[in-house]
This record gives sequence, C-alpha cells and structure tokens, in this order.
Amino acid sequence: MRYERDFTIGLKETQAFYVLLTLERWWKGLAGFGAAGALAAYLYIGLLFSDLILPGQIALIAAAAVITALAVALGMVLSTRHRVRVQLRRSGKERYVQQTAIDAFGVHVTVGKDRAKLGFDKLVRIWETRGAFYIFLSANQAWILPKAQMEDQRAESEQLRTIFRTVIEGKRLKLKK
Repeated sequence: MRYERDFTIGLKETQAFYVLLTLERWWKGLAGFGAAGALAAYLYIGLLFSDLILPGQIALIAAAAVITALAVALGMVLSTRHRVRVQLRRSGKERYVQQTAIDAFGVHVTVGKDRAKLGFDKLVRIWETRGAFYIFLSANQAWILPKAQMEDQRAESEQLRTIFRTVIEGKRLKLKK
C-alpha cells in the first residue's frame, strides 16, 4: 500500500481549491440570495404580469431564484479566482513541485527543502472532486493531488480511494464511488 507521485501545483490548481472552499462556506448564503431573488420576483410579478396563471408565476419565481443564486455564485468564483491570482503573483510562488508519498504511516510531502509528514489520524478530511483529491491538514489548508497530472487517472484514483478507505474512517472521507 504505497502511492508516490510528483505534482506541479500552479495557479489553476490553487484557484480550484479556493473556489471549492468559498462555495462550501457560502452555500447557505447562496440559498439566501436565491430566496431573495424569488421574493423580488414574487413582488414584481403582480405588477408586470398580472394576467399570468399560477404555474407561470411559480416558474418565473423559481427561475428568478436560480438565476440570482447562480449570478452571485459566479461573482464569488470570479472574485476568488482574481484574489488568488493576485496573491500568488505577490508571493512570487506561482508554481511549485509537490512530491507526494502516501504509505501505511501517513502522507509525506516535500516542496523544495520543506518536508512534512502527517499520520492519517491527524488529517482533517479527504475530499475528492472531479479534478483533484484534497488532503486537508486544517479547515482551509490542503495538499492538492490534481487528477489531470496522473498517468492513469482511473487506476491512480482508485488506488488512492482504496488507501484512504482502508486507513481513514468514513466520516472524514468525501470520495467518488
């Protein structure tokens, strides 16, 4: 049970991570904005579309809720991506190579001269998305394993899922099937 790979973490991977965190934190807020959009639509339907039948009114209200929530989410995504780009340029670390090894003892990561090792019991959670595995060290810090950089995405992803399911309890895992 061992997995080893070097990943190059750059702007694209960092932006995806922070967008994920932002949307996770703001899902209730997005629902609230959607509700506000629905309320505004409800209030204006009577003024603008007084002859519209009930199913049409409901469809307009639902569409307003979805469009409002999506517009706010898009604004949050664009804002987050911009902030990450600016911060990476300021730091001068727009790219780095992350040497990752996962074995029975935990996760070992080397970036430049910095080395870190964490046992599985110390990891906050593991989250798999369509594009990457995120190994969380804290609520807002994670090692990123981009799937696009894997030689065989399907096989390596399955290998990682198997390792994580073996050594980490289910409540800290959010993996694809």
